[in-house]
Amino acid sequence: MDFNEFLLIVEKIKANNPIWFELETAPIGTDSEIAKSEKQLSVSLPKEYKLFIKKFGGGYFAFTNIFSVSDSEWNIIQQNNEINLINSHKFIAVSDNEIGDYYGFEIKSGICSPKVKFYNHEINQVEETEYDDLYQYLFNVGLKQG
Repeated sequence: MDFNEFLLIVEKIKANNPIWFELETAPIGTDSEIAKSEKQLSVSLPKEYKLFIKKFGGGYFAFTNIFSVSDSEWNIIQQNNEINLINSHKFIAVSDNEIGDYYGFEIKSGICSPKVKFYNHEINQVEETEYDDLYQYLFNVGLKQG
């Protein structure tokens, strides 16, 4: 699914379920905040993440959350520095399930793969998911309807 298809789906779901989108959020990200985050994390983030952040910001997004590039409790730099999966697992976290596990991207040669992976804290490993990109993850986890 591309960004425009994702936007259409979000707008339809938001129109039918506005309360899902009324939880705490972080401001939308700017190009300079994205560049600063990439520099401090020493990675190139996927375009899907960048587009999402520039449109929606971070924080809660329906039934999930996304780390932001803005100065907030959701800040991607702060979150990743705290869990330090960058060094131990070559993994950038962009979302958590609030019980110690994270969704994010594998890093290869400083570039984040767009495919969403899952860090399982119980076995201390990054695992495959069915989500080819951030939009699939958000659609299936954040916008689940049943």
